[in-house]
Amino acid sequence: MRGKAVNRGGSMPDRPESKLPRRHRAMSGYPTDEERRENHEEGTDIWSRRKFLTYTLGGSGAVLAAGMLGAAPFAKDAMTVNAATYGGGNGGPGSECSPFTTKQFSSVASMKAASCPEGIVVRTSSYYEIANGAAESPRGGTIYRIVARSEYDALRGNALGPTDARNGSGCIDHLLASGNVAVMFRDGAVDLAAVGLREQSDAYAAGNSAAFQAALAYPLPVLIAYGTYAFGSESIADLGQNGELDISGECRFRLAAGKIVNTDTNYGNHTAILRVQGGKRFSIRGVAFDGNRDGQTYPATRNSFGRGTVPRRTNGVLEVCPSGSAYRTQLAIVERCTFENAYLSGAMFIQSDNVIIRNNYSSDNTINGFGGAGFGSLLFEGNISRRDGWSDIYTSDRYEGDRAQLQIREWPKDYTAATEGIPVIAIAESERNKQIVVRGNTCDQAGVIGIFVRSCEQCLVTDNTIRNTGYKRRSGSYSPTAIWGDFGKFTISGNDVITQAVQPGDMLPDGIRVVGFTGNGIDRTGGPWISMRGRYYSIVSDNRIACGQTFGTGAFDDNASKRLLNNKGVIITSQCLVRGNVIEGCANIPIEAINDDNFSNEALRDIGICGNEIFNTTGSSVINLRSYGSPAGNPRNFDISGNKVYDVRSATAGSDARQMVQFSPAWVTVEVQDVTVADNRFYCLNTGDATKNYGGVRFRGSSGSRGIVIRDNQFFDTLNAVRTESFAELGIRGNTVRNGLRLLYADISTGGDAGKLSIDGNNCSGITSQCVNLNAGASGKILSEFTAIGNSWSGSGSTYSGVTPGVSPAAYNMDRNIDTMTTRIVPRRTFSGVPAFNAQHLGEIVRSADGPADYIAVQVGTGAGDWRIL
Repeated sequence: MRGKAVNRGGSMPDRPESKLPRRHRAMSGYPTDEERRENHEEGTDIWSRRKFLTYTLGGSGAVLAAGMLGAAPFAKDAMTVNAATYGGGNGGPGSECSPFTTKQFSSVASMKAASCPEGIVVRTSSYYEIANGAAESPRGGTIYRIVARSEYDALRGNALGPTDARNGSGCIDHLLASGNVAVMFRDGAVDLAAVGLREQSDAYAAGNSAAFQAALAYPLPVLIAYGTYAFGSESIADLGQNGELDISGECRFRLAAGKIVNTDTNYGNHTAILRVQGGKRFSIRGVAFDGNRDGQTYPATRNSFGRGTVPRRTNGVLEVCPSGSAYRTQLAIVERCTFENAYLSGAMFIQSDNVIIRNNYSSDNTINGFGGAGFGSLLFEGNISRRDGWSDIYTSDRYEGDRAQLQIREWPKDYTAATEGIPVIAIAESERNKQIVVRGNTCDQAGVIGIFVRSCEQCLVTDNTIRNTGYKRRSGSYSPTAIWGDFGKFTISGNDVITQAVQPGDMLPDGIRVVGFTGNGIDRTGGPWISMRGRYYSIVSDNRIACGQTFGTGAFDDNASKRLLNNKGVIITSQCLVRGNVIEGCANIPIEAINDDNFSNEALRDIGICGNEIFNTTGSSVINLRSYGSPAGNPRNFDISGNKVYDVRSATAGSDARQMVQFSPAWVTVEVQDVTVADNRFYCLNTGDATKNYGGVRFRGSSGSRGIVIRDNQFFDTLNAVRTESFAELGIRGNTVRNGLRLLYADISTGGDAGKLSIDGNNCSGITSQCVNLNAGASGKILSEFTAIGNSWSGSGSTYSGVTPGVSPAAYNMDRNIDTMTTRIVPRRTFSGVPAFNAQHLGEIVRSADGPADYIAVQVGTGAGDWRIL
């Protein structure tokens, strides 16, 4: 129940005591962010917010309500203290309505030692006595009302004492020498200095932790702080189901040195600065968290340490998790805060319903800047990160775990409060994340990963800038990666991934990796813990992956002037569309698709690679379709269209193993179905040494592969424009080939038989070897049908090669081709004796083994032998 707004013209109306909750209460008249927006007000301004605030604060249901800043209510001498007294009116010290002047004390200690009668109001200049005025200034002075102890106990429902946290442990309300109680007057928000926190020195850490814990346990919904505070232990705010807590201020919370001490024999320690459990709403603004990681003790050799089963996923200097009574945090807001130097991670969120992390700064955290698991929703927006995921003490060489500016994972069902050391909610199956939005963030020099999201039903990663990923990453089973979406449905769009420099010895980073999900992923003891079912599709679009390319004094095509600072550009799995990306400066493969080897272990399928611009690479291939393990099913449904590939070259001469489009060598015995490679521009960098150029498309599949179409592409300065082994149906149509070895090299002898081949409407010039080379060796049938219609052949090589060895095709159809090759060869079937042609083959030019003449078969009847040689 919220209190009513303050009536500035009179006293606050009484409210029934029995209906007030026992824990943290909502603020009276407290506007929501949406209401603030409607009123054009700044929601993060604590001073503008105060005019809305009154408080209903009670440990047992009694009312301890405060008035407004500058309008503090006072009780007259000898007035009976009751609920109305706590609620107050509109008077205050020095105001026209105030009937008296307050007493002034230098500190809380001097106030407690004085004889203060009930019913008066007193002031303190500082919380502590100032021993050295030159070194310390007065801080934490505030206003107190003096009430009788019996009245206080009746209203609070329990006795005041130094061990009673709910009444402040003597940090907030104070028992006086007279036996009365000084009740802190709360004027809209409580400064932490007013409850006993002291600045700067680690010597104050123990007292600061006790005072902070008292403030969190006492029902004070809004806390503010200014200055730097050291803490020697973690403080916990358990908000239950409906509690609310707001912490604001321009301040720094620093973990004292030596408060996390891990050794090889005692490695399970972790100390947070603040943990918030459950609650309806938690917000924190303007607070800097400093984990003081160089002041902590790491194990000498152990790789995994910290509280919890997988400590990197749960340990932070700020932690948000369920309450001890198993209620989730319904809304958590973190804005304009700083998280740095964390022993493990900055801020961690476990099993939270809705989280907003906006306009924060994180740096130099050993594992993550931000992280968590089991989100209902997360908005991660406008945050800046520098060198999260690395440490000189705990290097990335020692541990291969994921580290990131942001790391989101599923919450495993077998994690418990006992295994993790924090309250968690028991679940029947692991919790995937529901909706994640990562937008407009900046990440510089992440140690391993910029943004990592795993097990998510719907994730949008957009408009982020990630620079120089992989700081001090020297070894690992995978390369550092700017953006990684793992298992789920992802849209990764409009991001800038830039590698401007790589530290000597560091690994080159990958750009974007997306692992989709297909199948029935059930929980498994010990992991993986994914609980997802179905088929999830992802999109990687309109991203830029670059080196911030600069050129030296050399020409544009001078290899020495080009940067190759990225490893791979985009790595995807099945059910993914890669569209409209600009990928530059990859020393390895710019785009790679690989089956994810997840629970269904399904072959790669449903891939679209369309409209991308790829340049400046020396990788083993440009677009690579790769098979992992022994997946079930047939690879199928590939659309590789509208891409521009240029400025690719090899540093050394070699064979045509380097391809623009590379199909997996593992597929030579597998039926590959429904492939379109169309409307692409494949340009090699013409260095004057053609042996350093790439091939175009290398298709691999068994003799049952069908639906393979390679059309309307441009192949400039390539080796073989198309190379294949076997197929059932292959169409090569409308392509332009300039200055290459061949249009087609069909190395059938290595992969079995070939079926129907159509080579139609291609324009080939500058061919230096053969336009078409069908290499069958002494194997079985070469082709069932071979047509070549409307092509233009020119160059210094020959038209055809390798057609006649082995068993010739059943049919040729070669019509209207323009052949100006230096060596013009028209393939003929050769026969000895009387060939048995069916009527459908009549009209074909054939050659007799008994003489040099060529003949045309002419139909004279309808039977198999009704033909003659013209």
